[in-house]
Amino acid sequence: MTGSALMAIYTMLAVVAAAIAAAVATSVRLLPEVIDVSIVLTGAGLGATSFTVYGALRGYSPDRIARLTFGGTVLGGGGSAIVFVIVIMADVL
Repeated sequence: MTGSALMAIYTMLAVVAAAIAAAVATSVRLLPEVIDVSIVLTGAGLGATSFTVYGALRGYSPDRIARLTFGGTVLGGGGSAIVFVIVIMADVL
């Protein structure tokens, strides 16, 4: 298998794992009866997945793809957290 095809398979496995984690976090409720923050986990997973696919399609080396994946996780989770806080503040105000 070529490197990009193998990376696509790994990406799909990561997407499935993120979807399962989001479903479990929603059903278990990380903070019962308070606030469901699984949107932050979903945003982190989607950010990591999108940056990983971008790096694989561009043909980057695995080290660079790893850095892109980490960056996507941070940006996706951080962006989701910021949006989450804004929505909570708008609901409170």
